Amino acid sequence: DGYIMAYPKNKIFAGEYGAYTRSWVTHGLIEAGYAGNQKAFPLLRGFYDWFNTSCYLPEMLRHAGQGSQGIIPSTRMYFTPVGKPKDIEVVQRYFQENYWMEQMAKREEKAIWLYPYDRPHNYLITAIEPYLDLYRATGAKKYLDAASGGWELYHNDWEHIGGSIAICEGTDLYPPKSYYLHHSTGELCGSVFWAFLNQRFHLLNPEEEKYVNEIEKSIYNNLIANQVGSTGICYHAVLDGHKDLHNDQPLSMSTCCEGQGTRMIGALPEFIYSVADDGIYVDLFVPSSIKFSTKEGDMSLKMVTQFPYDKKVQLIVNTDRPVNSKIRIRIPSWAAREMFVQVNGKKIVSGKPGTYVTLSMQWKNDDVITFTLPMDFKTTKYTGEDIDPKHDRYALEYGPLLMAWVSIKDTKEKLTLPVTADKLVKNLKAVPGKPLHFILNGNTDFEYMPYLEVKEEPFTCFP
Repeated sequence: DGYIMAYPKNKIFAGEYGAYTRSWVTHGLIEAGYAGNQKAFPLLRGFYDWFNTSCYLPEMLRHAGQGSQGIIPSTRMYFTPVGKPKDIEVVQRYFQENYWMEQMAKREEKAIWLYPYDRPHNYLITAIEPYLDLYRATGAKKYLDAASGGWELYHNDWEHIGGSIAICEGTDLYPPKSYYLHHSTGELCGSVFWAFLNQRFHLLNPEEEKYVNEIEKSIYNNLIANQVGSTGICYHAVLDGHKDLHNDQPLSMSTCCEGQGTRMIGALPEFIYSVADDGIYVDLFVPSSIKFSTKEGDMSLKMVTQFPYDKKVQLIVNTDRPVNSKIRIRIPSWAAREMFVQVNGKKIVSGKPGTYVTLSMQWKNDDVITFTLPMDFKTTKYTGEDIDPKHDRYALEYGPLLMAWVSIKDTKEKLTLPVTADKLVKNLKAVPGKPLHFILNGNTDFEYMPYLEVKEEPFTCFP
């Protein structure tokens, strides 16, 4: 009958694990299908033919985790080569929540932190993403309004400096702008869902740089930061104290964060470039290469860079014949100033932070694009429920990187900065042989370093 899940049929709707299973198996088989596995799409179609007519559907609705996990697999299924209108109709009948859509469209904060049917936390992000699919499938603006409102709510009220999601599952409540540092917070799942949601928005609005900026922060300050060598993946992106390496839900269990972290690691190449009919968008700065087709012809790009440890980027064009095409280069929101782009050594264009510059020309083999990313330091005062009444807290960022103040020798001293925030950047001294490591006032017991490099040392991102 097409049923393929590792649960009894009546259990697939009874709890969040059944919803997890259906969602994750659907994601995996879709990727396998696009990668060329001949069995993947027929297996999925057989299952959703069973699912769409299941006698258990009317009892399911949005309870027991089905809301956050249960809506997205059906909308993703619709857009596969074997999708059917019934996949969307089932979502509209059993999963769509009109009142919640209206709350998000109105930017009502209770839509996120007081969501009634599930533990309100970052998993709601994966329930926002399908409304973009419903918008694409139907053209109805109400779906886009809901998804856009959900994005703004998370971005404005539940995102830490550095990009991790500040609302988490459990019994704690996370009011808007609470930004707890010591509750369970910064769950990796949230960062993964946030990156995929922003990828969807970017593909709908490729000229709006802010979505790629969010993806970049999620990768550097959450995904990479939560990877513990070859041992495993952390659950939370802890911002003060010690990284969550050995307590709570760490490295030896098949947790949601390990599963979603693995999924995003496999998807990393998707985020570097975006291909359009008339050319390509260079979104992230990573040593990489891509072959792509435009309506004018085929070409490829090779990116040479050591970002974020070096600001220079080089793009080398490869093509069998001259091709008229547009190469759009992202100028990040975090750029400290206007950025200039050169082609074959000549300045061609410049652009402001938070935009894309477009190079529209006839490209020849071995054309070279070069630019230097305007990275600099930025301090941000902490606001939230963990304010220290005796001291202000400040976060330090370098480009997209969240920096951490680390006790190198595991001293018992408090992780308090020996300078005021306005003098911090001027007093940073680079540590020889350790890129992006800095000391203050000659004290080698403490270093500023990228948060993604912190291991088991005591640290804080808000000294």
